[in-house]
Amino acid sequence: MSNFTAIRAVTDTLKALLIDELPGLNVEEKKPPVEVSSVTSLVGLYLYRVDQNPFAANLDWQPSAATQLRAPPLGINMHYLVTPYGPDELAIQQTIGEVMRAFHERPVIRAGDPVLSPDLSTMTEELRIVPRVLPLMEMLELWRAFERTSYRLCITYEVSMVLIDATRVRNVERVQEVLVDLVPTR
Repeated sequence: MSNFTAIRAVTDTLKALLIDELPGLNVEEKKPPVEVSSVTSLVGLYLYRVDQNPFAANLDWQPSAATQLRAPPLGINMHYLVTPYGPDELAIQQTIGEVMRAFHERPVIRAGDPVLSPDLSTMTEELRIVPRVLPLMEMLELWRAFERTSYRLCITYEVSMVLIDATRVRNVERVQEVLVDLVPTR
């Protein structure tokens, strides 16, 4: 599990994975697509949505000490817009193909993977990178939200699931002894 820095750490991990798989490729993760332009091969990695993971919503409180329970972790999924930039349309198409291959070949990042951000070093879950195909109208609506820019070739990915540790705890009393009085009935 992770702490509140997990969201940024996942972005750092995806950037490290792309740099590891595609040496020489620059990755811009700090600017939205409207602020990025490049005449050299570059990939924009933009987190555009974070959702609560429905499968983690009903996790139980976990014992943290003999008389203490910790609230369940918050499970989240992150949605990224990956946008290639380059000197011409063919270079852009090549770059998006390379990025798609990199995420296809390494769709799961486990603890101990060298590209994993140090902030995620204590995570117990796996990061899964899954392409999410948005219908054209949804993709166009996403790009319209950026204003001042027109649609560009891009792909979306979902990264799931990251568990963020809860800080809330509650004290409980454990049952020490149970007495059961059994009386035979006739």
